[in-house]
Amino acid sequence: MDERSEDRGRRARGDDGERGRDAEYAQYDEYHYDEYDEYEPRSDAGADGPDAEDGAAEAAPKGRSGRGKARRSKAAGKPGKERGGKRAAAPDAPAAGARRGRRASTTSSGPIEQVSKFSASALKRVTVLGDRPSQMVYSLAEQSQRKRGTYVLGGLLGLFGVALVALLGVLGYQLVVAPADEAGGAATQIVAPPEGHSTLQPELFHAQPQQEIFAPIAERPEGAEPLTVEQVFNSAEKLKLSSFELTLRDSEVTDTCTAVVWGDDLAQALADGSCTSAARGVYRDENDVYVAQFTLFDLADAEAAAAVSEELDPQAMPGFVLPMDDEIPGLHEGYSQATSQVMGHYLAVFWVARADGADPKDDESMATLNVVAMDAAVSVYEQVSAATEGEG
Repeated sequence: MDERSEDRGRRARGDDGERGRDAEYAQYDEYHYDEYDEYEPRSDAGADGPDAEDGAAEAAPKGRSGRGKARRSKAAGKPGKERGGKRAAAPDAPAAGARRGRRASTTSSGPIEQVSKFSASALKRVTVLGDRPSQMVYSLAEQSQRKRGTYVLGGLLGLFGVALVALLGVLGYQLVVAPADEAGGAATQIVAPPEGHSTLQPELFHAQPQQEIFAPIAERPEGAEPLTVEQVFNSAEKLKLSSFELTLRDSEVTDTCTAVVWGDDLAQALADGSCTSAARGVYRDENDVYVAQFTLFDLADAEAAAAVSEELDPQAMPGFVLPMDDEIPGLHEGYSQATSQVMGHYLAVFWVARADGADPKDDESMATLNVVAMDAAVSVYEQVSAATEGEG
């Protein structure tokens, strides 16, 4: 046999050996690729050129290179089984180790598909959230926070509603219930005087402070009833002193004290003093020459009564009691005199004048008339007597 024939034989035998070893490696990769769990392919693997074999060698794990060498040395003496037919012998075929490195790094050959299968399988085992698990996690977290924020907002709105209802209830109590309780069951309202009302103030005014005799009724009893016409005027229908005799012509009681006065400061003083009722009556003599109007305010205590008395003074701010009878000129214009007296938690106002409003000059009749009118407060003295007996 010539040298050319021997060379062809050696090349044939070499090709068959390489094909056997490749078949064994392929079979191992097909059934045992799970051993490559820690394999991480390099991003620059698969490039053709002089550096391909170096990239593959660097990407391979250290433990595998020893096993690969052992398998190749074992398989060197065995004829390999071919899969899928015979392979054509490639001239100038690289060494087995180089081919092994190229198979691990290239993306166009068959064995790299095993690594791709391995990568897909590993990803399925690692996560079930798809190709973008982080984005889905963030989306779920955002939805959870949005729902939680909605619940928190709803809770805050609910608490705000409850607080608003409670605040309205407190304000309603302060505006309606509390003033009624402080005033003994009736709220003191400020009522504007009627249009065209009289603005007459007395020419002579005298204010008498609290006296010791009225100390037993210095404060209004809790839950006291408002004044009534019978209570105030049943014992005071006729007033008589010397030659003067006055008869009650008209009377009334109102639970709105500010309705019988004019002047803002006076009305405010009555409201601050928790005035619950006011009684008033008009007295005239037999010949209708003189007139006397009596007004009694029921306040919280003697201090409140004194504050109202100060506001009645013509030297203070404008304001006084309104005339009850519009047909008597002497209570709308001309000359008049008045006296206020603090009687415990009551304030009595005695207002006298000539019916025609004329000036009496040096006549002492007006002074006598004023003393006679003071007997209209007899009901207050009766309460003082009852309170004194109760204390005894």
